[in-house]
Order: sequence, then C-alpha cells, then structure tokens
Amino acid sequence: MTNNLDTSKKNHRIYIICGIIMPILFTLLIIIESLLRPGYSQIHTEISYLGIGPYSIIQNTNFIISGFLSIAFAIGLGFSISAHTKQKVKNIIELLLIIFGVGVTFAGISLILVSVFTTDYFFYMIHLLATFVAFFTIIIAQILIWWALRRTKTTIWGYYPKFSLLTGLISIVMLIIFLYTITSSYQGLTERLFVAIPLIWIEVTGLKLYSNNQMKVVG
Repeated sequence: MTNNLDTSKKNHRIYIICGIIMPILFTLLIIIESLLRPGYSQIHTEISYLGIGPYSIIQNTNFIISGFLSIAFAIGLGFSISAHTKQKVKNIIELLLIIFGVGVTFAGISLILVSVFTTDYFFYMIHLLATFVAFFTIIIAQILIWWALRRTKTTIWGYYPKFSLLTGLISIVMLIIFLYTITSSYQGLTERLFVAIPLIWIEVTGLKLYSNNQMKVVG
C-alpha cells in the first residue's frame, strides 16, 4: 500500500514537472529556429510562420511536444487541487487544460499538413481554430482556478489564486490588443506578448504545485 502511494506521488511530481518544462522548451525552440532563419523578425512575423518552410520541423515538433506536456500538466494540476475544490469544478479545470494541450498539438500537426498540401488553406484554418480554442480555454482555466481556490482556508496557496485571476484578465486584454493589431506590422510582437502570459502562468503554477507537493512530502 505504501509503495503504491509513493509511486502515485512520484507520478504526480512528473506531471507537474511537465508543466515546468513546457514554457521553457516552447520559448527556447522558438528562439533557436528564429536564429536559423535570416531576416526573421520577432516583432513583425507571427510564431506560426516558423511552422512552414525551412527548419519548420523544429516549431511543429515544438507544438506537438508542448501539447503533450500540457496534457500531462493538466492531470497533475487536477490531482493537486482535488482536495481544495469541488470535484465537478476540478474536472472542468482539468478538461480545459487538456483541451489546451490537444489544441497546441493540433496546431503543430495542422502546419505539417499545410506543408504537404501547399495549395489547400483548409489545414491552415484548422491551425488557426486549434490555436484559438487552445488559448481561449486556458484563459477560462486561469480565471476558474481563482474562483475555485479563492475561499480556501489553507495558507498553502498564498497569493496564487489572485495571481491566476490577474494573469487571466491580462490575457484577455492582450488578446484584444493582438486581435486589434493582427493586420499591422507589429502582429509578431503583440502575439508574443499575448502568448507569454499563459506561458508565465503555466510556469508559475507548475513551480507552485511542485513546492506544495514537496511540502506535503516533508510534512
């Protein structure tokens, strides 16, 4: 029985670590491929452009791996908040983050198909839809986690619920700004600012969950 419990805690930590790794890996691979493309602009060119053309395998693989890491992280987060919120709410939050991960994965797969069927815009539209659904759901998850944890009596979460609400609201503002500037020459910059907020949220959430988990182990 003890061995099963220890194995469960170990797997739980692995899921959380997936969330810590994901934003770092996603950002790092974008930077690497950007450097491999002379003339590529972080300010003027959108991230998805890296998924088409030379070295596109890097970004498309980045999307797919990041999607799987996000799905694993969703499971770890659901396990972590299960004792602090209602089962139904926990399930919704976990489902939203799984949808985010699936959306990010499909964003990469669809760009691979765009490269194969170069005259067909169908798969590019799939990419746009998958990306929109992914980031829309993670924004909802950010705000819903604040709502779920806002009245927890335990001090283990600290200011995290408010942080989750703040990043959710900032994400909405950045989404509006990005949509407003999507046809401008600064769409690359506004897109990166928008994407950065959920990535920061995932990173901080992963570190917070890992810290809470370590405290439980020590205790």
